[in-house]
Amino acid sequence: MDENRFENIENIETNNNNNGAIPGKGAATGSLVMGIISVVLWFFGYSAIVSVILGIVGLILAGNAKKAGFTGGTRTAGFILSLIGLIGGALVFVACVACVGAIGAAAAEMDPSMFM
Repeated sequence: MDENRFENIENIETNNNNNGAIPGKGAATGSLVMGIISVVLWFFGYSAIVSVILGIVGLILAGNAKKAGFTGGTRTAGFILSLIGLIGGALVFVACVACVGAIGAAAAEMDPSMFM
């Protein structure tokens, strides 16, 4: 009886991938972290371009987690936050570029004698 019990334990250990690690969980966690950071970086102006890059990386990691078979809430949250970070970061970056362009255009039209 004890001999069969040890054989079953050995079978369980050899059939388990990566010593008990769930496939895709690391990618899902990475996706969540990238999504959170990309949303936070909106608020710092030109770092919104970094937000766009991290959003893209987060979406890729969420896709890799799904391919590995991980369908937990971490992957879903990472996907959604990365998507929000990508879209929001792109909008904030475009708005910052438009503001700088408008300020530059307004400054170019000013009469230089106003400052003397």
